[in-house]
Amino acid sequence: MKDKFNVHLQIDASTTITDVTINTYEQEIGNNLLKYIQQYETPNGKIGIKTSQGVYLITKTDIIFAEVFDKQLTIATTKETYTTRMSLNALQQSLPENKFVQITKSSIVNIEHITKVSTSFSGNLYATLINNQKVTISRRYVKNLTQILGI
Repeated sequence: MKDKFNVHLQIDASTTITDVTINTYEQEIGNNLLKYIQQYETPNGKIGIKTSQGVYLITKTDIIFAEVFDKQLTIATTKETYTTRMSLNALQQSLPENKFVQITKSSIVNIEHITKVSTSFSGNLYATLINNQKVTISRRYVKNLTQILGI
């Protein structure tokens, strides 16, 4: 038997934001609804990336891959690569959860920019990205990626 939902829609042209409130009796239902709603986040949302040359506003969906190395976060986009002191966690919190997945302790990838996933002899996976970069998906994070990709 499917759960019954009460759905209410209120349109207020005087407001400048969309506010969604989820009231539920079960955590899993709430989390699933939240993930579903988050996929409708404004696709051309931007994020400010502070670098030594200044602050760049980049479109979130343009981000292909991000990796921390020696306290420097490198963000590869469809247009350029940026280096910042921002933490990987801070970046990940500002990105849509259903599009970006952690693939190693120090890196995340945009699943929209993966062109191929292949296995290695060690149990890791390798992903080929649209910029022909190959990235390792450690065994610890394989389950997350396969769930999101549905494989």
